[in-house]
Amino acid sequence: MESRTDIRPRTLELHELTAKYLLAYFNTEMRINRITRAAASDWRAALAKGKLTHTTHPVEATACIHVRNAKVMFNHAVRDDLILFNPFDRLKSNASEPDKDWRYVTRDELKKLFNACPTKSWCLLLALCRLAGLRQGEALSLPWSRIDWDAHRLEVIAEKTGRRRIVPIEPELYNILLEAFETANERELLIIPSESIVDSNLWRDFGVICKRAGLNRWEKWCQVLRKNCETDWAQKYPQYVVSVWIGHDIKVSAQYYLQVPEQLYKQVSGSDLQHTDTNCPKESKTAKEAEV
Repeated sequence: MESRTDIRPRTLELHELTAKYLLAYFNTEMRINRITRAAASDWRAALAKGKLTHTTHPVEATACIHVRNAKVMFNHAVRDDLILFNPFDRLKSNASEPDKDWRYVTRDELKKLFNACPTKSWCLLLALCRLAGLRQGEALSLPWSRIDWDAHRLEVIAEKTGRRRIVPIEPELYNILLEAFETANERELLIIPSESIVDSNLWRDFGVICKRAGLNRWEKWCQVLRKNCETDWAQKYPQYVVSVWIGHDIKVSAQYYLQVPEQLYKQVSGSDLQHTDTNCPKESKTAKEAEV
């Protein structure tokens, strides 16, 4: 753990939590070369059942995260010739197919959320996530200097990888950003001032906003807004381009993000059209006359 100076603080916290669960199960006296694949499998089962996390329900997704971390840790041990093989290398570390039945937020609903926001900072946060597909941390740390006002583009630095990507600014978001810029403090570097939103209160405050807007609050609200943005873009632009704008691999888009909108089903079936006759199709008068 002390040698991992190459990962983000949040990732390091997760590795430390994995180490905590390993120590809780195997105890500090067991040498790592005595951990068998069978023992590693038992550790994973205990994690998935919530025995180590002290939960009352299965936590398969959590188990997958910690198995991946354990694989990384023990791969380092193999590399350093401390053990001959990685006892965790055959364990399942990918969660099952994700549920794509997430909340689609229409533009009308988004306007309701904007109107219910207590501050301009909250409006900017929702707009950047829903209309530009930014992650929560990316939106909160985005400086004014990263906006190209002439080209209508944002320069975003990914939290996890540090990679740079260019995101287009659609007209509605452009107007929101321009209005905020004209009234911003000249000494304020960030689009969303750091003191204007408290990270620890985001979930609570978002719930208040939803209540004011007359909407039901949904889980993982920021990630869902980001998924909304990608789904909208995917209907208009090539997917490889959309994945670049969103900031992840095209396979991730297909597996975790994209949802088939209800409107497309209606569009293909023709059920979005106004029908004056809802009964089964009848033969035309001309056809009947032809029979006679």
